Amino acid sequence: MKLNIKYLNPNLPKINSKDGDSGYDLRADIKEPLTIAPFGIATIPSGIRVELSDYDMSEDCSVEIQIRARSGLTAKGIVAQLGTVDASYRGDIKTILFNFNNHEVTIQPMDRIAQMVVCPIFKPQVVEVEELSETLRGENGFGSSGVK
Repeated sequence: MKLNIKYLNPNLPKINSKDGDSGYDLRADIKEPLTIAPFGIATIPSGIRVELSDYDMSEDCSVEIQIRARSGLTAKGIVAQLGTVDASYRGDIKTILFNFNNHEVTIQPMDRIAQMVVCPIFKPQVVEVEELSETLRGENGFGSSGVK
């Protein structure tokens, strides 16, 4: 499989992933610092477009790119919203950042703001049925799995 990248900004550092890393850092492709208000949200462009190529696809298996939080920012109260980038999308990959702090936070141009991870997706055949099989858990929802 190949991850083809088109850089929209020639000044962006080239993305890479070290051995053992699961993803690629996305950076803030902004011209000036961006301040996020307390408990505010900002959508930040990455300055890259991507295409996944040379992978085997079947009717029940595909791929996606997930946008995930970086632990270093999360520890500071800045969380990237988990997002899905479909394999057919060709636009600038953007990240939604939440500021969970009670103070402003400033994102600088080229800051690393999120992780981009390529993941398999299973797409089973959809079958409409009248009933589902019974389980011990049944319809018991949140917190009912017995794990404490």
